[in-house]
Amino acid sequence: MRILILAALVLFCITAKAQNTETDSLKKLLPVTEDGAKRINILEGLSYAYLASYPDTALKYALEGLQLAKDIDNRKGEAICINALGNVYFHIGDNAKALEYYLEYLKIKEELKDWDNIAVAYFNISAVYTEEQDYQHALFYLFKAKHEDEKAKDSSAILYDNYSLASNYQRMQKADSALFYINQSYTFAKLLNDENMMGAILNTYGETYLSINDTALASKYYRLSIPYAETVADNEVLTSNYYGLAKIFKQRSKFDSSMLYGKKALNIARAAPFFKQVLEISSFLTELFTEKKQFDSAFYYQQLSIATKDSLFSAAEIRKVQDIKFNEQQRQQAIETARIKYQNKIKLFVVIFTAAIFLIIAILLWRNNKRVARTLLKLRATQAQLIQSEKMASLGELTAGIAHEIQNPLNFVNNFSEVSSELINEMIDEVNKRNTAEVKTIAEDVKQNLEKITHHGKRADAIVKSMLQHSRKSTGVKELTDINALCDEYLRLSCHGLRGKDKSFNADLKTEFDDSIEQLNIVPEDIGRALLNLFNNAFYAVNEKKKTLDESYHPTISVQTKRLNNKVEIIVKDNGKGIPKNIIDKIFQPFFTTKPTGQGTGLGLSLAYDIITKEHNGTIKVASKEGEGSEFRIILNS
Repeated sequence: MRILILAALVLFCITAKAQNTETDSLKKLLPVTEDGAKRINILEGLSYAYLASYPDTALKYALEGLQLAKDIDNRKGEAICINALGNVYFHIGDNAKALEYYLEYLKIKEELKDWDNIAVAYFNISAVYTEEQDYQHALFYLFKAKHEDEKAKDSSAILYDNYSLASNYQRMQKADSALFYINQSYTFAKLLNDENMMGAILNTYGETYLSINDTALASKYYRLSIPYAETVADNEVLTSNYYGLAKIFKQRSKFDSSMLYGKKALNIARAAPFFKQVLEISSFLTELFTEKKQFDSAFYYQQLSIATKDSLFSAAEIRKVQDIKFNEQQRQQAIETARIKYQNKIKLFVVIFTAAIFLIIAILLWRNNKRVARTLLKLRATQAQLIQSEKMASLGELTAGIAHEIQNPLNFVNNFSEVSSELINEMIDEVNKRNTAEVKTIAEDVKQNLEKITHHGKRADAIVKSMLQHSRKSTGVKELTDINALCDEYLRLSCHGLRGKDKSFNADLKTEFDDSIEQLNIVPEDIGRALLNLFNNAFYAVNEKKKTLDESYHPTISVQTKRLNNKVEIIVKDNGKGIPKNIIDKIFQPFFTTKPTGQGTGLGLSLAYDIITKEHNGTIKVASKEGEGSEFRIILNS
């Protein structure tokens, strides 16, 4: 089945297509335009112009426009640039961020009581819900968009509204509703003489009739759609038409015709390329040739299907764009993190000086047992303070990552809460009208929203619990713990912490856990802290190496657990820059660090060593080759 959200893209890409022809003139206007409001409009126009081909550049211009709008306190300018950001994130497939910006755009428009083009906000929000296959909410916003467009008597927009409604109903397998709205869309297309949309409209007729197994009408509309699609070079619609005919001929047991049209559809999809369609059609042809016992051809298309899955994954990875944060709360969080690190640095120097003084006193008073005992108690307190300082420093580094991770579920909770509030108001109206059927329908929508709120709330709760687990003081009490789950939890926590500081960083995480390992009797907070220090060092090593190499280098962190008779081994390995031979014997010494000033306390590995060897009677060993990576092996008693 084709994936076509033409209507969702048309509304905010029409401007981009028009502006692409004027990109050079806009770029020339930018440096000579001093008026802030005009500069914002130019930057927004450039963002649209570059959206289809260069989303990174589109993002840059949208961000520049947003910052300028904030600087001159131009709320309308903020709104259009926030909408442009939503378009960028929707284009690259980050639906959560797109929805966040579209809803913010709608909120500002409502605050300003700026009702011009408010339908665009509704339409864009519906497009995200369609992409997420949440068709109920997509329809909710589509009907809002259509209502506004009908008030404005914007026939062109109404055409796209009706087409999108038909497409959503067709995906929901509601053929009657799909046909009703596609008929309206067809009428407007004829009225406006819009042949660009005619191919997509006729194709939707074909898709709808095929869904109810009316192959005669489906075949008719697929064939009517083909010349329109060829005229405007709409290869996605053309692929869908040929693939639809291939499926029809297969149902009629006309296998030669089915193969012919299937190959036509596949050739167009591969040339585009449309990876999802290539995957679906190659799987279809594999099954078709297998039924005909033409195994060589079946094997060929099966191999193509497998290769396309890999390409589809790679294409999705390439389209990732750096996630930029503007939220003032996160900016303040970064400032607070820097302040905590500075205070911890001062405290660290004070603690080091205090420890030195206590050591001198201990030597001078070694003959006095009581005084020595008191001194040892103070040294233990100092060590505890050092541990807490190191923990708070690492917690500060993790905070940005935690904030990033918790933002998405909270956004969903807020969004679904707002939608539920609107639905409740509608329910009250329907109750007053005694429209029981509609009340039940709305109640079901509210129930689904509440389930989603619960789901995302639990996700946020889990993230918070992970942070609290790390920040709380160790009880020193051993308890039975799932070591595999503990390793996995702190590996993700460490990764989120680094990405909170550097959104461009990515690494492959590989885990190989021995399921035969029973729960270990350990102090989970302390072992988790030791593991976190190892993971933090591993991520730091691969990140530093990546800065000096090209894209051929793939940072990789692997964690493995093994049962060794009555012991358990944990292996943490990275392919970072490694540890020089002349310092490898020093890495477990307190205050020894190879990191630049201000980036490391020199206590992480020392504390990890003490936790493993002294507190848990285990061992920790390191092996490293400079330039190739490091490997830490922890052995604990089971």
